[in-house]
Amino acid sequence: MSVFQGAAGLSRRGFLVGAGGVAAALALAACGNGAQSTPAASGGPWTFTDDRNQKVSRDQRPSRVVAYASSAAALWDYGVHPVGVFGPQKTADGKKEVQVGNVDLNSETSIGNAWDDFSMEKFVALKPDLVVTGLTGTKPTDLWVLKDDLGTKVQAIAPIAALSEYKVTWPKVMQRYEDLAVALGGDAKSATITKAKADFQQASDDLKAAIKAKPGLKVLVVSSDKDNMYVCKPEFFADLSYYRDLGMDLVAGGGPDDYFETLSWEQAGKYPADLILVDSRTFALSRQQLAAIPTWAQLPAVKANQLADWSTEPRFNPVLAAPVIQKMVEVVRNARTDIVA
Repeated sequence: MSVFQGAAGLSRRGFLVGAGGVAAALALAACGNGAQSTPAASGGPWTFTDDRNQKVSRDQRPSRVVAYASSAAALWDYGVHPVGVFGPQKTADGKKEVQVGNVDLNSETSIGNAWDDFSMEKFVALKPDLVVTGLTGTKPTDLWVLKDDLGTKVQAIAPIAALSEYKVTWPKVMQRYEDLAVALGGDAKSATITKAKADFQQASDDLKAAIKAKPGLKVLVVSSDKDNMYVCKPEFFADLSYYRDLGMDLVAGGGPDDYFETLSWEQAGKYPADLILVDSRTFALSRQQLAAIPTWAQLPAVKANQLADWSTEPRFNPVLAAPVIQKMVEVVRNARTDIVA
């Protein structure tokens, strides 16, 4: 069985946006019961049970899908191309955001390019018949972007299918997005997807072997802003929980909050590590900015240049995920294990 098919705190919105950088505790809903849809044809009734265990029903298979950026990216490589996308798509300098993957931004309508930017006027004009987003907690309303009144307004126009993305390992999330893609008429057996699955499997095997060859390697994963360093709690991140399944010794932050433990920069040395994975998003401090913080600069891993990029943004199909693991293989192979005792 391939890892894609069967392997087995801080939200992206809240982090560095909400007060103090720490979002409210989130827990993941249980996985849904899978998709039910008319086979290849678009005519006839269509249903899909999402990860809130809510059944989405339409008179026929949806063809005008609006999706959150990372959800759109997950569906895109299966041939399911949303007509509209919301959430971060372009950086301030006009480049594509990591989480939007291979989506052609010129062929879809942007409903909004930020967490608090969602145009109901544009949304309604698209005449959507399905909305897809990520599930961030145990309540049916715990959705990326579509919070509170906005979610209610959106639901009144088109049903929402939500898939769990956190506290679920990477292959499981990818499988659920594949389930939805296939239900929407996507091709899970294309040459592109088939090759990507093989690449993901091979990269996973290579990473497991690389980790085994580096006994004692202790890895810390952090994000940052000018006031604090945030230490990841691996179980809340699909990729990190998967790396842990493959044998990686990931340092876990403590404290009551989910996703991250918040440390002042005076506490930066709390968790010794041989290798530090550093949040590479534009929201976090750059390597140059970090280097100017004395307590960071004195960390043994920093002094040894044992640093590598990491992003909290999801890649929830094998086309997008395989290259991430391939890069991690090289990081682990090149890492030293003698930085900390």
